[in-house]
This record gives sequence, structure tokens and C-alpha cells, in this order.
Amino acid sequence: MNCREARDLLLEADLADLAPGAGSELAAHLETCTACRRAAARIVGVEGALARRLAAVRPTLEESAAVARAVAAARRRATVRRIGFGTLAAAAAAAGILLLPARQVSRPSLPAVGPAAPVGFSVTASPAQSLVVLQPADSNIVVVWYLTSRRSS
Repeated sequence: MNCREARDLLLEADLADLAPGAGSELAAHLETCTACRRAAARIVGVEGALARRLAAVRPTLEESAAVARAVAAARRRATVRRIGFGTLAAAAAAAGILLLPARQVSRPSLPAVGPAAPVGFSVTASPAQSLVVLQPADSNIVVVWYLTSRRSS
């Protein structure tokens, strides 16, 4: 076995195969080659450090408790999203209304209300009804309201 083959096998080998006297062809090469033995030692050292770090961050909860906690957290987030979005939208609308400057709205002038209807327009109400006719000065629209009279007959 040459060094190139040994280095390729180092990346896939089980750590037990890297120990002296393991009986594999790779172990025999590591006993005779200093450069490959150093590479194997680095791999074993990094694997050991990784194992120690993983042991330090091992979860403290059992699997079922961790799943139950995750499900409960997901439900809380979903509820907050449902309630939170509506509340956020309402707050944004209220803030928009409160922060916008009040605009002066120009209203068209209306003619005086009375029994006279606009020229070319005729409306007749029954005796039991009151009548209101409105037409803005700059519009071709006529609004007619028939109101029930509360007079006794």
C-alpha cells in the first residue's frame, strides 16, 4: 500500500482500524510511515474533540419531552401569529388615522331645501308624504327623498 491509497482510506476508516496492531493493511502501513501516522493521529484527535463537544451539548430532555415542548411552542407561535397579525393591522390603521393630518374636505354647496324643484324637473308627493329635493349647483344629479309624514289624518 502506498501513501496515496492510505490517505484515501484514512478518510473512510473506522478509528479501530487506525490503532497499532489492528491487523489491517492500513494499520500495517501506519506502523511503517511517519507522515501517514501523523495524519491518522490528527484524525483521531479531531474525532475525539468532536465526541467531547457533542457530549457537552447533549440534550437534557428525553426525546418525548423535547417533542412535546416543540409542539407546544409551535402552537403558541401559531396563536400569536393569528392574534398578532389582526392586532398589528388594527394598530397600524389606528396609528395611520391618528398621525395623518386632518384634511379640509370641500363640500359642494347645496341649494336651499324647499318646495321648488330644479328647472325641468317635476316631483309630486302624496298628501301623507313630505318631499326633499337636493341638487348640487355644479352637478346634473338630483336627490329626491320621500319622507312619511307623521301628521294625523
